[in-house]
Amino acid sequence: MGKFLKYIAPKSFLDGLERCNSLGKKTIACSNIERFLDIGCGDGKLTMEFSGIANPNEIHGIEFVDTLRQEAEKRGIRCTGFDLNGKWDYEDNFFDLILSSQNIEHLHNTRLYLEECHRCLKPGGQLIVLTENLASWINIFALLFGWQPFSTTNINGWSIGNPLIWHADESRDEGFMDTWQKSGVSGTVGHVRVLSYTGLNDLLIKVGFKQVRLNTRGYLPLWGKLSDILCSIDKRHGHFLIASGVK
Repeated sequence: MGKFLKYIAPKSFLDGLERCNSLGKKTIACSNIERFLDIGCGDGKLTMEFSGIANPNEIHGIEFVDTLRQEAEKRGIRCTGFDLNGKWDYEDNFFDLILSSQNIEHLHNTRLYLEECHRCLKPGGQLIVLTENLASWINIFALLFGWQPFSTTNINGWSIGNPLIWHADESRDEGFMDTWQKSGVSGTVGHVRVLSYTGLNDLLIKVGFKQVRLNTRGYLPLWGKLSDILCSIDKRHGHFLIASGVK
């Protein structure tokens, strides 16, 4: 069982993530983009993939971790780093396109985060949110057994509450964990709040976004085209959410 899980879990998860990113890129609807912002841009690799499609004049990024921010800057991204649970140091109506990829689940002030996205977008600007889905079937499966949902097992760098966590015994950079745990920004080393399909939909609407659309990808533990087909039939239970809204 352990060996089978070690094989199937990363295969289906990474396939779902790749398909999530692919659909996210296809979701870009705005044109003539002057400024593009990637929130939690990491080392900037995915930022540049989206930029290759959006073709903005300026590429901006927010990354709290110093080493990752430096890597992103080497790619030509205009980076800054601050706690996303507070107000942002950007003008109103500044960006044409904002990407939030696998980031919103790391924040506790979710409402303010989306309000800042809305404030910083120009009228007609687009927000794309990619994140894990609390209501995916594998998370529901875990809850049925009284286990921690797979999307919430990473708590401050510890893997807890679920005997089927496939990466629990993998080595971690304890120095990294200690450093960023002490920063007080707990989301840097784990998920804080994971949203469901309807939860993310309702938040985007309440904040003021229009033309809100959601899809999912990664019908875990399946992968490939079959996973895409099932996500098209059952849009609410794929493991990754792809949401879009317009200011």
